[in-house]
Amino acid sequence: MKIWITAVMVLACTVAGNAAEPTPGRTDGPEGSEVGRGGYAHYGTPGSLFIEPLFGAAAVDIELQGSGDDSSQTDLIYGANVGYYMEEWLAVQIGYGHIAGNQKANLYSAGIRNVLRNEPFNWFMSLDADLYSPDAGDSHFGIAPGVGAEVVITEKLSAGLQYQHDFIFADDTISINRFTARLQLKF
Repeated sequence: MKIWITAVMVLACTVAGNAAEPTPGRTDGPEGSEVGRGGYAHYGTPGSLFIEPLFGAAAVDIELQGSGDDSSQTDLIYGANVGYYMEEWLAVQIGYGHIAGNQKANLYSAGIRNVLRNEPFNWFMSLDADLYSPDAGDSHFGIAPGVGAEVVITEKLSAGLQYQHDFIFADDTISINRFTARLQLKF
């Protein structure tokens, strides 16, 4: 009898040791629980690419060093950002913007975005490094912190507004205030 009990215990331990973790599947508990097989592996779509066309207004303020001449003009801005969500709350992005009108300039940017998800409204902060390249004059480096809000339309589509202030590092004092509307499409 001892041999049979020992054999059953060895067999039970061997089977239990080789048991695999259940595969993700249906959960049977209340909303937000992990009762049953699987569970909630991710919220949102981490690891997703996005493209974000933008359109709005850019107020460009330039104060020339030594001359005291001030120039302030509001023009249209359009462009796009392309980025990658590493997590549901953190993304890296690169972008291009063109300021049209009398003070034509291109803005090339790379930076990060931190999103606070409170669907259907999301809030975000961004920090970009910019290359300000006017049609007339030299290109200059700058940084552009920004804040914004967006409305989630579907899991893959959201629309929002953003404000960014560009601090351009140059001998002349150059600052750009950007107010843009954006439409983000995730892949």
